[in-house]
Amino acid sequence: MCLMDERCGLIIREKFSSDNFCDKSSFRKIILKNFSHLLAFSNIHPKEVRAVGIGLPGPIDATRGVVLSLTNIPGWDNFPLVSFLKKDFNVPLSVENDANCMALAEVRLGAALGASYALCITLGTGVGGGLILDGKIYRSPYFLGGEIGHIPIDANGPECDCGGKGCLERYVGNRALLRKARTVFKRDMALEEVSILAASGNKKAREFWEDVGCDIGLALSSVVNIFNPSVIVVGGGVADAGDFLLKAIQHTVRIHAMKQLKNKIKVVKASLGGDAGVLGAALLAKERIKAGF
Repeated sequence: MCLMDERCGLIIREKFSSDNFCDKSSFRKIILKNFSHLLAFSNIHPKEVRAVGIGLPGPIDATRGVVLSLTNIPGWDNFPLVSFLKKDFNVPLSVENDANCMALAEVRLGAALGASYALCITLGTGVGGGLILDGKIYRSPYFLGGEIGHIPIDANGPECDCGGKGCLERYVGNRALLRKARTVFKRDMALEEVSILAASGNKKAREFWEDVGCDIGLALSSVVNIFNPSVIVVGGGVADAGDFLLKAIQHTVRIHAMKQLKNKIKVVKASLGGDAGVLGAALLAKERIKAGF
């Protein structure tokens, strides 16, 4: 959670647990408690708050303010979140997919600053994605636009929770990478340790991240050929693997992209880190102020 001023400056931010978010009343209490704490700590009166934006992991109907579902959190299907919180805040509220928030923030404030067409992915427990087309978030009529993690890279691959097979997320999500690391190094290893080994010159570790980058790049090349973004932003904890991962993604995209695009796509690491999602949510809140509701 953060407070952001009208010039997009971050005033203060705080992290808190979402363990009790399955229960709606607990969710409301946690949000309001931390909201009040941030205001008090910053010496800001509640009436100075102009709007509130929320980012959540799952498909969101942003126009109606409805959560269609939440990844790994049951009980939120078709939940009218904006209506649920409206009386508590009494200001314009917006809700959006967290990867879309991240993409908007990186285009407006971060690594893709000024780009009108950008593709942003977050690599962590799963693989999230956001598309910026003509400077705006692409949502699609089904509110599933930018779901990069569910592009199939192997028609005969394992089943995915989305209902498909061989999805990218099943190969480069955290759990899959930890299994891969155990196979390669013959013991349990944190992904951070694999990154440290790669940076120190370990051949197996470098090849590990290069293989991951090839899988990601293969999926992204399909999106590149359809939407022609000028920049791909890679965020999330896995992005900390560094150049071995990013260069492999770039190389693979160039192999599979149409010849007119091969040298026009940049692959960069997200620059806003863990603040990207919350800053994007704040930017959407600011847009609601400008829109007059």
